[in-house]
Order: sequence, then structure tokens, then C-alpha cells
Amino acid sequence: MSPIIPIPAYVASLAPRDLADARRLLALVPAGANAIEYRLDLAAAPIAPAALRELDARPAILTWRSLREGGNFGGSAEEYGRLLRGAYDAGGTVDVEHASGLLASPDNFPDRRRVVVSLHSPFSLPGDWQDRIEAMRATGVRAVKFVAGAADLAGSLRIGALQRGQKGAVSIFPMGPASQAGRVLSALAGGALIYGPVERETAEGQVPLADLLEIYEVDRPRAPEALFGVVGGSPARSLSPFLYNALFRAREMPLLYVPLPVADFERDAPQSVPSVPPIRGLAVTQPWKLAAARVGSPSEDVRKIGAANTLFLDRGRWRAENTDVDGVFDPLADHGTGEGRSAVIVGAGGAARAAIVACRRLGYEVSVAARRDEEADRLAEALGVGSIAWDDVPGSEADLYLNATPVGWRDADPSAIPRSVFEARPVIFDCVYRRDGVPTATIRLARAAGCPTVEGLAMLAAQAVRQAQCFGVEGVTLSEVTEILRRAVAR
Repeated sequence: MSPIIPIPAYVASLAPRDLADARRLLALVPAGANAIEYRLDLAAAPIAPAALRELDARPAILTWRSLREGGNFGGSAEEYGRLLRGAYDAGGTVDVEHASGLLASPDNFPDRRRVVVSLHSPFSLPGDWQDRIEAMRATGVRAVKFVAGAADLAGSLRIGALQRGQKGAVSIFPMGPASQAGRVLSALAGGALIYGPVERETAEGQVPLADLLEIYEVDRPRAPEALFGVVGGSPARSLSPFLYNALFRAREMPLLYVPLPVADFERDAPQSVPSVPPIRGLAVTQPWKLAAARVGSPSEDVRKIGAANTLFLDRGRWRAENTDVDGVFDPLADHGTGEGRSAVIVGAGGAARAAIVACRRLGYEVSVAARRDEEADRLAEALGVGSIAWDDVPGSEADLYLNATPVGWRDADPSAIPRSVFEARPVIFDCVYRRDGVPTATIRLARAAGCPTVEGLAMLAAQAVRQAQCFGVEGVTLSEVTEILRRAVAR
């Protein structure tokens, strides 16, 4: 295969520790990748570029990102130039930082088809960004890569939207923790270089290449008419983008659903962010469900609960809904009525509030417990249920225990519910799900004890049917959602 990268390039960005690790990572590269980037500034020890090129037939981009541009290379300018020339002489494509000045001389890297010129502005979009891109284009390289720091969601979307006005082999996209949505928008707008990591990030805020190709179909450039997304502190692990983009595709709806990381909901309220395309609907996760309840016109459930997990535009007005109630009620109803039965809800956040309402509708006598007893007491008083001290939960007896805390999505997380209560074989409901489909420790231990269980994926599916209706997606059924989620966790 030619050493010259194709345009557009779907670049698998790898951070190998050594040559053996590079070989292992290459086995994980998705089939749609047509180029490989090796971030050699992140390697534990020097790796010979020629040895890397022998590992894979696809064009290789060799990169040493400097400290000033957000990387790990802290050597001298002379060493930087020596490393790039060595990689170029080995037949690879090199990523040359424009600020290095190395491209000013035509004697450096004479075959500019094997050069990507890059500029990373880690903290903001420079005011003269257009002039800088033109200066980079003038170097005659294969492609121009311009990356600007986005301090918040609004910045991410604004930078991603700039791609649509670019001519030729240029990519402009955001960097930073809020940058996922902007990166997807840039790719869909025809970016020449579309980078995605494999296994671990090579830069903050990246979207895995497998997700870019499968969930967002960035190899099919298009202009979505509206944005929907999942808002949270760390929404990247959510399965909702896979689910909703599949629902949109099945109905040929020109919409896009993306993760929307928000560090401060009150300050960076996503529903107020001006963007192209406009935001029309939001799924809200931890820790912003209480704040979301104060947005727009609340439903009866939101008024009662004081938390919302769904925000959507209805005839020009924002409305707040809580479909978590459906997510708990529907799967739990399969286990019969709660009349004459008791339930303990573990947690004191938005999910716990929805679970209390759902369980009471089924007839359960509800008590709430939390690691901070005072929080459980406040929630119990607000919603008119009982409370139980955290230290008393292991010795309690109830017909249902429901985990409404975030505990469970990490590999090392313990059971969120004390194992001692499993001996009486109550129903165990876990609101948490893992993106890989592996049952949480709570569910695994409950099943081993012979308890009936309800997993977080069942809750996600049930609430999504109602949430999709709020988003204007018609004809969504539980069986359709369940099948899409089954495919998502099997990836």
C-alpha cells in the first residue's frame, strides 16, 4: 500500500508503550481505519519508525506532539527535527507542528505528500485562526490539522461547526474534555483527517474510532438538522448514542445524538447553547437531574419528584420530563404488584426520587437509605416515605432492594447492596448498567444467591421508549430498543 495517507483519512490513533504493544493495539483497530497514527511522544521508550511501518500495510503517521501543543515531547528543537527526519526517511508520513518552522525550507521533507502540518492551541481558538490555516495550506502538505481548545460545550460545538466552511484537505476540530460533540460534527462536515483512539485516548476528549465509524457513520458526511444528546459529568460511557442514532437511521431522520459533557449545568446549560445544528432534546444523567427539573415547563412527575432526566423542545418551549419512572415501573411490574410488600431504595439522587415514585405506584411501602443518613432523611421527608440508617441496611428485611447510586459501572466496584440481604431472596433492581454488558457486582451476587433481578439495561430500555416519544421518534417499541441495546453491548 502507498505510504501516502488517503483523504479523507480515518486514522486509528495509537499510543504504544513499545513495539510489542503496538502489535497488540493494531489487532484492535477497526476495519474502517485506512491510516494509523503512532503517538511516539507517549511511548515508554524509543520505537524505531521503520519497525512500526513493517507491522501494518496501512499508511503510518509518526507523531511527536510537543509539550506546548498538549503532548509529552519535551526535547529540544534540534531533537524534534532529527526525529521527524528519521521517520520521514523511513518512509512514513510525519506530523510536523507548524510552529516548529521546519516546513519553511523546501529541503525539509521534499515529498510534502508525506507530511501533515498541525497546530494545536490547547486553551482557545485564536482570533487569527483563518490566517493560520491559510499559512499552513501554503506549505503544500498532504493535509492541514488545526485543533483548538474548547473550554465548554458551547466552544466545542462552535469549533466543530467551523469545518463546514473549509476548502481542500483541512481538518479543524476541538480538544479538551467537552470536545466529543464538536469532533463528531467536524467529521460529518467533511474533515480530511478524522482521528479516533483505540483502547485508550491519545488526547483528552477523543471519540473512539470504532464509535465514529459505527455509531456516527462519519464515513457518510452529512448535515444533521438537529442535535440530541446525553448530558452528564462523564456521558461517554452511555449507550444512548448507539441507541438513538440507530433509531434515527431506521426512520431516515436527519438527526444526530451525541455525548454532551457538562461540568456545570447551571453555568453551561446545554439547552441554552447556540449551535448549528440546534439542540432539540437532552437526556440528563448524574449529577444534573435535579438542576434539569428547573428547566422549562415541568411534567406532573417532575413537579412531584424534583428531578428530570429528559428535556425537549415542544412547540418552541422547553419541557422537563422524568422517564426514569417508566424505567423502574415497567420492568418491576413484571414481578407483580407491590401491595403488602416493602422496598428499600439505596441512594438519594435523581434516580432514587424516580424509583420512589414508581415503587409507590406499584403499592410498595418504601424506605430510603444513603451513605449520608441526613440526605436519606431529607429525601424521605420531601417525598413522604420512610428512611433507614445506612448501618441498618445489612440487617434489614424487605421484598425489594433497588440500587439508585452510580456504584457498579467500574470493574472494581463492589455490590451496592449488602450481600447479607440476599439470603432472603428479595427482588434486586440495579439502575446501573455497564457499556460492555457485563452484569454489575450487585446483579452477579444477587443471582448467585438465587434472587430475582432487574438489570440497568432493562431500565434503560423501558425509559427510552417513553423518552423517544418526547424526542418525536415515532413507533418505538420495547422489543426494538432491547434488540439495539443487545447489539450495542455485543460490540
